[in-house]
Amino acid sequence: MARDLVIGVDLGGTNVRSAVVGDGGVISHHAKLSVSGSTSADEVIDHIVACVGQTMASCGRERVRGVGVGTPGLIIEETGTIVFAPNVPGWTDLPLKSLLEQRLDLPVMIENDANAAAIGEHWVGGGAGYKHLVCITLGTGVGGAIIINNQVWRGANGAGGEVGHTTVIENGVLCGCGAPGCLEAYASAPAIARQAREALHTDEESVLRTMCGGDPGQITSAMVSQAAQEGDAVALAVMHRAGTLLGVAVASLTNLLNPEIFVIGGGVINAGDLIFDPIQHEIEKRAYKWSASILKVVPARLGDDAGIIGAARYFVISD
Repeated sequence: MARDLVIGVDLGGTNVRSAVVGDGGVISHHAKLSVSGSTSADEVIDHIVACVGQTMASCGRERVRGVGVGTPGLIIEETGTIVFAPNVPGWTDLPLKSLLEQRLDLPVMIENDANAAAIGEHWVGGGAGYKHLVCITLGTGVGGAIIINNQVWRGANGAGGEVGHTTVIENGVLCGCGAPGCLEAYASAPAIARQAREALHTDEESVLRTMCGGDPGQITSAMVSQAAQEGDAVALAVMHRAGTLLGVAVASLTNLLNPEIFVIGGGVINAGDLIFDPIQHEIEKRAYKWSASILKVVPARLGDDAGIIGAARYFVISD
């Protein structure tokens, strides 16, 4: 029987998801397992193998020709080694490619999760048809990936494209990476929730007090987005600041890279124009007019499936 199927895997901080990815990025045979609470690299790898096993059980192992895995972290492309990933236990100097190939007895490709999402969006999503694009994902962090001339730009040692750790505020809030003023410290989902909590320390009235049941610690970015859409002043200010600082970064990257398109994804984009309008305003204010004249800024199309689709792309032969 022909080995005509490819499996894509997306490892997140909470779950690992796998699916068969066919020509044109069509996915099927989904599986998902929780990795929350894992305490070691071995445990996470066990969950990845089990998740892929569920997909193979439903599609037929004998038909699978390869597995692509999108994972957080800095990766040595040639060896599939994870140099470091701050949010995955044991993901340091980890030869993930070889370990998974031993466990799965199949060829495996390892890709950074943000790069995988960008590859998916470039292939069949919001960036399809463009040669030069930047993909930004607004979620637990701010992920970034750059594609130039249809190729992922990885930098000198694989650490390129860290859009979330560009500085937008001098001596700003300390980011999880240890540096002050990173975009991630202002435009990620946890950062939006944090800024709303900080705003509630004033006496200003806000529907957020009701939404969180009087406990600001329960505020989420989704609450902030909903409150802003209802016209709440505190929430509007928080969303506008996040969008504005994201726009500062987008304008700077426009001047630096001259891309054709920015594809922006992640749960935060559910806020719609509350995020996209300030981005556009900052582009008009800061970017070279010649670069901005061709630029598009669009929402991602593939949602949570972008990483799975992009991770599998290496093994998918036809378009």
